[in-house]
Amino acid sequence: MIPEDIRKTWGAFKFYSLLIIAFTAAIYIAFTYGNQHFEAQQADIAKLKHTMENLSSENQKLSRQLNILGVELEVQRLAAQKSQIEIQTGLDREAQLRQDIQFYQKVMAPELKQAGFLIEAFEVSKSLSKNAYRFELVLLQQDKIKSVVNGTVKVTLIGSQNGLPKQVNLEQVLIEDSAPLKFSFKYFQSLTGEMILPEGFSVEKVAINAQVFQFKRRRGQLDKVFDWSVESFSVSTE
Repeated sequence: MIPEDIRKTWGAFKFYSLLIIAFTAAIYIAFTYGNQHFEAQQADIAKLKHTMENLSSENQKLSRQLNILGVELEVQRLAAQKSQIEIQTGLDREAQLRQDIQFYQKVMAPELKQAGFLIEAFEVSKSLSKNAYRFELVLLQQDKIKSVVNGTVKVTLIGSQNGLPKQVNLEQVLIEDSAPLKFSFKYFQSLTGEMILPEGFSVEKVAINAQVFQFKRRRGQLDKVFDWSVESFSVSTE
């Protein structure tokens, strides 16, 4: 049945009324659907906006952390660079000190530096007698090609007695059968003996002076100071 037939059958009023109702229903349905679709879009937009805000906040947080890490890394780099500079400065200073020591050694005793003559050790051990001590003085040469060296050694005991400073020549306190403090060797020599210290005398240092000759020609002298240490080798204080 076509609309013209409907209009003739129902009459013009009913037809247009039905047509208006149909349009109204269509408009209502379209409006309702459009409104729901709009609300859904608004909800999606709100979710996207919230997500963007979260991402932006997270990005700012990561940026701050990255900046902090960058600053810490730069501080560590500068600290490492400073430490490296200080280490290098220390190495350079040590090298310079070694050069200065070698220079002064050559100035003070160039012959002995060339000959490689060394006062290697002064060891002390307690004897059974009161205030009695045994000693051993070790001398050596370090050169590959060595000639015989000879000379004399003077040993001075430095300390205090009754609260006052005092120095004692070792030869003054040697027992009678001790060997004289003279040396003659090509490689090394050990001078030994026994001494009896004065009553109340306390030794703190041992100063050794060696006068060195070679082929009846004086090659120079060498001085060295050891800490007094009984039954153990004492490190030189020079």
